[in-house]
Amino acid sequence: MALQVSNLTSTVQAPVNFVLMKGLLSAAKKVCPFFNETLPGSLEKRGGSMSVKWRRIENLAAATVALSEHTENGPAVFGLGRSTVKPTITDVTKAMAKYGNGILTTEEVDLFNVNSNTMALMDTLGANAGESLNVVASQEFDNATQVRYASNAANKSAVVAELKASDIQWAVNKLNRNSAMRVFSQGTGSTNYNSQPVRTSYMGITHPDVEEDIRGLTGFIGVEQYGGYTSTFTGEFGAVNCVRWCSSEIAPIETSAGTTSTSNIFRNSGSADENDLYSSYVYGREAVGTVGLGEQYAKEIYQMGERIPAVELIVHQPGSSGIADIFNEMGSIAWKAWHATKILDGRWIVKINTLAKALN
Repeated sequence: MALQVSNLTSTVQAPVNFVLMKGLLSAAKKVCPFFNETLPGSLEKRGGSMSVKWRRIENLAAATVALSEHTENGPAVFGLGRSTVKPTITDVTKAMAKYGNGILTTEEVDLFNVNSNTMALMDTLGANAGESLNVVASQEFDNATQVRYASNAANKSAVVAELKASDIQWAVNKLNRNSAMRVFSQGTGSTNYNSQPVRTSYMGITHPDVEEDIRGLTGFIGVEQYGGYTSTFTGEFGAVNCVRWCSSEIAPIETSAGTTSTSNIFRNSGSADENDLYSSYVYGREAVGTVGLGEQYAKEIYQMGERIPAVELIVHQPGSSGIADIFNEMGSIAWKAWHATKILDGRWIVKINTLAKALN
């Protein structure tokens, strides 16, 4: 009879009559872009509850009145009669929260299977940590107050179109009017290598379903057409209308939230008249902040399985549970992390709600 291996969710038969290969199969790797070009910060570990504060000193109004001349031999005036202004200071705060996940193991995992099983479980938890914190970050992105519904629909239930050039133009114009900072510098391109110029651009995140609609827009420049000296990031597929786009499977989808009277044109998980609503984001530098505990999140895009800073991995080998495990059989693997994501300037981020065309 096969011995049993237990974990949090299921009971697995130990492979008594099989030879288990030491090279295990690879799990799927998702793109996790929601830390990219956010303002990184760190918080030192201490007891009790924690919160973090960002501070911004707003731009002063343009000085358009000439300073008056000081009168020679005139009466002394404090400050020579010059007036001053008081700067506007904006403080943004966010409470830190702890996240984590874990797996229970027994000694049979290593006694009857190859040692790489435990290592694979650790990799799985590491991937879970990266995806989890990115999903938490995406939830804050979804709180953006500047919202564009496809083709200027009145609300999300009235959305009946895919992402179009006018939607991106609306988002970019909003950011430009609010003096948002561009994320990427200009790439000039080269006729020698058949590459094209890429404008200074904002960051864009969308779902792979919407990616196919963006690729069809007039003026789209595929990432393969950038100049070789223009650095790219994981998941980037191209640029259009002053936005360089990344696609990720974890970008939010609201099932059956959009409507249409035409069937078999848009993607849906419900009926033909209840189409899925996709959220895409266009934002500038320092529009969003992310904070870890003790370490900063690097300003890049992660793939599942890569080490995310500020995540602690805890391994308890069998025999470390004391009298609660009298036969020294039980162990555990877990991760935990303190994390906070916060929109720092709502004028510098836009959410676009659209449908996505079906691919037949």
